[in-house]
Amino acid sequence: MLLALAALTTPPAEAADLRGRFGFGFHAGLGATPALSLRYAFPTASKAVNLQVELDAGVKVESDAPLGVVAGGRFLYGVVAEDNLSLYVAGGAAYEAAGGTSLIRVQPAMGAEFFLFGLENLGFGVEWGFNIDIGEPFIFETFAGGPAATVHYWF
Repeated sequence: MLLALAALTTPPAEAADLRGRFGFGFHAGLGATPALSLRYAFPTASKAVNLQVELDAGVKVESDAPLGVVAGGRFLYGVVAEDNLSLYVAGGAAYEAAGGTSLIRVQPAMGAEFFLFGLENLGFGVEWGFNIDIGEPFIFETFAGGPAATVHYWF
């Protein structure tokens, strides 16, 4: 009985309104080294239009491995805004160095960020797309799911 009453009194879910807000979290997909991430969602006329810029930076220090560094940025454009979910396309570039080698990574991608009911400020995301590594050697590869994950808390 109490469960039925709670279900009838819950507010309807709406798309997360990120306009003019900052998100802080991590992004494990722009480089081999997971990075801290700062996002800003530009103010737009509609909640359905979601344009963001992201800056990533990460360092990996292990006693038996060389220092790993990644720094880069991306632009994200929301193409679908649903209740507690947004689908976006992204384009970015990063500098990555590890083990005495360095490269520039260009990354076109798609992603999905979802917000759990009751946690509208905490976004979880997965991404898929391409990595184009310009360096020695030149590498073109696809990525999906697992390693390309994001978590951001929106202020």
